[in-house]
Amino acid sequence: MRSTLGALALSLLFFLIPACGRDAGGARGGAARADAAVPDSLSPRSVYGATAVENVRVVPVEIEVRDLPPGWSGMRIAALSDFQLGLWSDNEQVARAAVEKAVAARPDIYVLLGDYVARGRDYAALERVLAPLRGKPVFAVLGHADDEDDPRAAVDSTEILTVQALARAGVTVLRNARARYIRQGDTAFIAGVEPYLARRPDWRKAEVFAGLPASPVLLTHMPVVAALAPTDKYPAILSGHTFCGQVEVPGTPRLTWLNTEVFPGTPEPGTRRIYRIRGNTLFVTCGVGFSFIPVRLGAAPE
Repeated sequence: MRSTLGALALSLLFFLIPACGRDAGGARGGAARADAAVPDSLSPRSVYGATAVENVRVVPVEIEVRDLPPGWSGMRIAALSDFQLGLWSDNEQVARAAVEKAVAARPDIYVLLGDYVARGRDYAALERVLAPLRGKPVFAVLGHADDEDDPRAAVDSTEILTVQALARAGVTVLRNARARYIRQGDTAFIAGVEPYLARRPDWRKAEVFAGLPASPVLLTHMPVVAALAPTDKYPAILSGHTFCGQVEVPGTPRLTWLNTEVFPGTPEPGTRRIYRIRGNTLFVTCGVGFSFIPVRLGAAPE
């Protein structure tokens, strides 16, 4: 490896599932927060012949990062996204299994990429899922299910309850902020942005990025942020939100949407979910929990 590059190895944990929803910029992806009843009659075993927990796998991905501090070279990050707690009874078990696999992989740090409690208010379930991470370095951003973003609401109770639950679990929540991490004597930063940054006015986007100095890693729930980030400022961008959905069900997101509408012409499109955009590298995780249906066709669990 050339001396000008450092390697940041990312051990990523996901359970691949389609979801419904649309963000404010027209982006399909993620599971919209819903109070409507969701039928729970389909079991993962009846669909797959195995429990959802048995399908959780660890997928290693390596990203080269320019000007990485020597002490960060080879750093391993376990990334988890889209627990979707409350939508299906198995989601808590699947999320807990993914967290346990992350711990067994013995990474340097853990990052959580949003959409933790998608339906209901069982934040105790989130704390149970995150219990194995207590005392470890964990950084998180919020997802759209964690932030109602309703300008008519004086207080966003969903955001408050989510942040409080994450804080009780010892997680550092990054809302248009960054946190330092020291490895082998070298200090660098992990930055994180709000889930709805893409819908903000241009002046607000510029203000947010101006307040976030260059960092080796940027966390965001929605991958579209990579198209907005300044060139060469955040070499490794990690996101979730899309579930990498490849099920032909009306309203479900597909990777083709990312490849053709959001990031057309970028290198490495498709199932690898690695994109080079504005000098930065984006990796899109496939999430952990079931969304509105416990089915995935054309996209195996990873």
